[in-house]
Amino acid sequence: MKNSFATLILFLLAFSVFSQKIGYEIYGTLTNPYAEPYSLLTLDTLKEARTLSDINTRYRSNWVARYIKVKVASICGEESKKAMSTDDILTPAQMNILTTTDVDCNIEVEVDYIPENKLKDNPPRKIAFSLRMVPIYEAKYPGGQQALKVYLKENVINEILAGRDRQLELAKVRFNINEEGHVSDAEIFKTSEYDEIDQIMLKAICNMPNWSPAKNREGEKIIQEFEFSMGTALLRCDYKY
Repeated sequence: MKNSFATLILFLLAFSVFSQKIGYEIYGTLTNPYAEPYSLLTLDTLKEARTLSDINTRYRSNWVARYIKVKVASICGEESKKAMSTDDILTPAQMNILTTTDVDCNIEVEVDYIPENKLKDNPPRKIAFSLRMVPIYEAKYPGGQQALKVYLKENVINEILAGRDRQLELAKVRFNINEEGHVSDAEIFKTSEYDEIDQIMLKAICNMPNWSPAKNREGEKIIQEFEFSMGTALLRCDYKY
């Protein structure tokens, strides 16, 4: 997720240790983009969002020659709100819908447009996608995404791969970042099946420096749960590494 150093941290590495490769990632459990069928939004994303591409990284504005209308709507049970525009720039009314929608509501975006092509017959088309709001400012690791990548590489991946010839399908640690920014309640959520590897993961997570804690819409500090995952099962072909 854009502009969120702690919510979305993905760093896949290829190591040649007896032909073994391990991927790893760390997300908030409520903001893991692979856990939901919808694209996710946090208040971090919306803080600097100006266009449709800012709220959905898969949206491609270069497909559009001319906009007809753009509808942003929130659907909460039987209650719905919508705001219209004529281009991909989010209006104040559309931003208000995005920033005030609750986690239990869906956000629907519809784009009616003329495609960018040279076809003689070029009728209007529609792009539609769904979003889900997670109304928090996520906790952030000191130094941001790159610093966390380096920490995990040095304290987990390198330690595990050094001199080991083992298949590691998937292992997970869950932990909280509390209101003071401290790591708390760390536990093995899915064992690696090797006690020493489980201990390496727990030690690295528990010894992390203090984070900037998560906040809600009112700016109050809140607890956020994260999950650290690693294993050959996380080597995704749609990411470069």
